[in-house]
Amino acid sequence: MIAWPGAPVAGEYRLYHAAAGGIQVDSEAGVSGADGSLPLVPGAGIGELQARYPHLAQATALHLRASRHGAASLLRGQLVVVEFAGGKPRNATQLQVQGVLDDLYAAAARKKELGVVIEHGRDPVFRLWAPTAQQVFLNIEGRKLPMRRDEGSGIWHYEGRRAWVNAAYYTYTVKVWSRRDGAVVENTVTDPYAVTLDADVWGGAQQRALVADLSARRLQPPHWAFDSAPPFAAPEDAVLYELHVRDFSATDASVPAALRGKYAAFAQAGSHGMQHLKALADAGLTHVHLLPAYDFASVNEGGCATPVITNSDPVSQAPQAAVAATRDSDCFNWGYDPKHYGAPDGSYATDAADGTVRVREFRQMVQSLHAAGLRVVMDVVYNHTAGSFLDRIVPGYYYRLNADGNIENSTCCDNTATEFAMMEKLMTDTLVRWARDYHVDGFRFDIMGHIPKAAMQRAKAAVDAAVGRARGIYFYGEAWNFGEVQDDRRFVQARQAQLAGTGIGSFNDRIRDAVRGGGPFDSGQDMVRNQGFANGLCVNGNALAGAACTEAQRGDLHARQQAIRASMAGGLKDFPLAGSTVGALQWNGQPLGYTADPQELINYVGVHDGETLYDVSQYKHPASLSPAERARSQVVALAPVLLGQGLPFLHAGDELLRSKALDRDSYNAGDWFNRLDWTAAGNGIDQMGLPSAEKNQANWPLIGQVLANPNVAPGPAEMAAAREAVKDLLRIRRSTSMFRLRTAEEVKRCVSFPDAMAQADGLIVMQLGTGDARCGDGAYKRIVVLINAAPAAQSYAVAALAGRPLQLHPQQSAGSDAVVKTAAFAPSTGSFAVPGRTAAVFVEP
Repeated sequence: MIAWPGAPVAGEYRLYHAAAGGIQVDSEAGVSGADGSLPLVPGAGIGELQARYPHLAQATALHLRASRHGAASLLRGQLVVVEFAGGKPRNATQLQVQGVLDDLYAAAARKKELGVVIEHGRDPVFRLWAPTAQQVFLNIEGRKLPMRRDEGSGIWHYEGRRAWVNAAYYTYTVKVWSRRDGAVVENTVTDPYAVTLDADVWGGAQQRALVADLSARRLQPPHWAFDSAPPFAAPEDAVLYELHVRDFSATDASVPAALRGKYAAFAQAGSHGMQHLKALADAGLTHVHLLPAYDFASVNEGGCATPVITNSDPVSQAPQAAVAATRDSDCFNWGYDPKHYGAPDGSYATDAADGTVRVREFRQMVQSLHAAGLRVVMDVVYNHTAGSFLDRIVPGYYYRLNADGNIENSTCCDNTATEFAMMEKLMTDTLVRWARDYHVDGFRFDIMGHIPKAAMQRAKAAVDAAVGRARGIYFYGEAWNFGEVQDDRRFVQARQAQLAGTGIGSFNDRIRDAVRGGGPFDSGQDMVRNQGFANGLCVNGNALAGAACTEAQRGDLHARQQAIRASMAGGLKDFPLAGSTVGALQWNGQPLGYTADPQELINYVGVHDGETLYDVSQYKHPASLSPAERARSQVVALAPVLLGQGLPFLHAGDELLRSKALDRDSYNAGDWFNRLDWTAAGNGIDQMGLPSAEKNQANWPLIGQVLANPNVAPGPAEMAAAREAVKDLLRIRRSTSMFRLRTAEEVKRCVSFPDAMAQADGLIVMQLGTGDARCGDGAYKRIVVLINAAPAAQSYAVAALAGRPLQLHPQQSAGSDAVVKTAAFAPSTGSFAVPGRTAAVFVEP
């Protein structure tokens, strides 16, 4: 069947084919250049195929009589459908062939292991799925070796020599019809299943994959066979920390210069960075989430250099100009432009040219983090690739196409089509590789909403089957709903509204925007005007927001506080709140809550995207606010994340008041703007200068005003105070599973908000436990959390708690913050008193 949207049912159609291409269609001269044609029989609608292709539900169906062999032969050349009227061509179109390729080949191809297969010391077998190719060659050791085709699966294979293993590099040459080229072409390509590669030298020779055996000793660090992740009982126990491999050590003077910015820096147990991570792990951090570390395109592995910059002027344009001049030749990029999903990136290896080094050093990094008590999450980007190199192997298959046959790019780049079987297989097989062969403990999916929900569930099941469910591999991602797949247009997406019951986590924008204020796309004066819960809305207005709280502002604040409460209850859609349920309450046109289990919610207020948490608040605080109070505000912003149900997520450096000089997108802003100072000597906000012009120049006048304010620059004392306060909150969370309840039923039974119906400005009151039944591990009869974002002390009475023996949590009464120690509970009235900009936790033994 061929589906042609908008084509008339009452028409005459033929399918023309040409093995070498060259078909021409002219309304007068007719069709030329074809090897032959076949009649098509039109019909209304695509019938039962609507379930697979909902966006084609109204298309006209054109039926073709062809055998499997005949269809396979046709697909190796150019195909053109022509509609005739009065014996002359009226319309013509080429074809999108993903569906028929799946129907012909996927069942057999999915059962095969692709890439280089090495079993039990036998000779390596090379397998490449290229069903439309006319010929495929293996290029190795200076030879061009013809491969054999398996008709049932569309896989080309070649049995190689044992001597090539861990010694020889290879590519493929694929001879194939390409609609984009309009001809039969010979493309030399790397293996999509490459295990590891030599250096990607820009402007140099074709990058090559190594014939690699991951079980070989030379690809393993010492004692790799004994590596294991720290114990992990349930997803709700996770606390996630997002970190960029290069940021971790690029500016850490305690790491040898040759290892800075590399995987190997994580093996320096005595470095400032590893000591900091170890201290966080000891407090309660469980997972380090690494930004992309698979092979990506945006750093020249064959030679990159970082500019030397010095600056002391907070509003200088010179540093960003220096970064801009070298942005495509330096060693920094976030890496959201994947090439080879199953191979480590070479820019983080001490030797990019030797494919064994990046494998060994990536494993050493994982091993070192495990030894420090931390699990490892890998950021994966299966929604697009850098360029469309997969299209050079199977043209028109791996990428999602629009109605003109061009690749969609709503995600920024060339959108992959995981709704088709072999792209899903590439995703699943490489996820299994990272979990099984690199001991990765979880995956964060970029723009996960562009992936089918069913594909995500199958991938998770495959990973669990490969490594065992006891490993506790956790899946989560960005479940945003936009682009050509929006509202399940092409398939049921892995988006927020569809994930309830899957156990897959998604980032919660409700708590992010409620705490920070405004939204992620604010600019100009809105950056100042749109205050949030933690930075002054209604309780400490700035020059634009006004000193007095208007009714509109109070309504906004109270809506944001309800969003925080809903998030602290795990975002459960049936959690009762303010006389309704959080699924019935609205947030920007969406349900306020959408989960069925607390493990499905990732609570966060800072992430690599957008301004850092500290930076965004510097727009919003009154200019006169002291550095010490700004630091306390940062801890208040993190408190709902760390003390709520669901999984807390921290951006590396949140606990150190991390700044990027208000840069809203530092993906290519170099080490200068992405620095991390683990020693807490300073966050650099007054030394970096204006952020990169690319995304920030229109805001420079406003940014300059903020950066020139001496109050925005914290000193070591403020940074250390924030760090220690965050560690105290981590210890409180770890102290009892009452903060990490395992089921929706337990959350609904044990979590309540006494202040939800009578809100105070800038205050959240949460109770854990009822006093009547055990909640979580039962460490306490009940817990009361009060988060006061206002500058002044606030009191709140819960009459039902009068007479109860509540006291400040032991971690706070003996902790780092002198201010929280003044928080008090009056048993006679059930009244709590909480200092300004303070999160206090009271417990009843």
